[in-house]
Amino acid sequence: MDLNTIYNENCLDTMKRMPDNFLDLTVTSPPYNVDLGNNKYNKSGYDLYSDNKPHKEYLEWLRQVFAMLFSKTKKGGRCVINIGDKQNGRVTTHSDIIQIMQSIGWVSMGVIIWDKQNTGNRTSWGSFNSPSSPSFPCPFEYILCFAKEDIKLQYKGDTDLTKDEFIKWSLASWNFPTEKLKKVGHPAAFPIDLPLRCIKMLSWINSIIYDPFMGSGTTALACATNNRNYIGSEISAEYCEIIQKRLSKIPIM
Repeated sequence: MDLNTIYNENCLDTMKRMPDNFLDLTVTSPPYNVDLGNNKYNKSGYDLYSDNKPHKEYLEWLRQVFAMLFSKTKKGGRCVINIGDKQNGRVTTHSDIIQIMQSIGWVSMGVIIWDKQNTGNRTSWGSFNSPSSPSFPCPFEYILCFAKEDIKLQYKGDTDLTKDEFIKWSLASWNFPTEKLKKVGHPAAFPIDLPLRCIKMLSWINSIIYDPFMGSGTTALACATNNRNYIGSEISAEYCEIIQKRLSKIPIM
């Protein structure tokens, strides 16, 4: 399989062609199942995928993806999943995913809380100024970290992680703002800080990093600027074009 390539297809089709025990790390943010097809910034991507599945169907689909990913990941390889809960935490998607991953055989390495520094909706109550039916909007998301079978990497490599980065990033609370929707042309892009920290904390230089839901290509961008190889799957041809445009702006060293 070609490295440093974005495949315009379903991630299950990409992984079918991968050798087993191939990937060092996956960093991804799957669709949140919150009906982004109705988002005004969405042009084409989510009209190729139902982002409003019944919750059980959505979880079963994720099980298929991460079960196949398990076989494609090296022993000790890692998987990082960025996810938010639905309906202000009433649908605890992150805990459902943890159960799914552990049932497949992934070992939990911990949970990082991403404080998105967005408190604009924190006083949005179902019944304002009354205990009748309060709502508690969540200005944070989860970064779930897993390893295949063993949390220790099975081989040695070179690292570019500095001491200061390790001290700062090893705390299980990360604080940085979200990516602006109009900036990258995608309704759910995470900021480059997220995959950057993950790849430097959890992989060696020249590792193979996969994102099965590449979106606007932020994981690929973080890899390309930090001496990692990337592979991405993205079902939207329009988003693939956005990815290539973003990658083309990286200065040639």
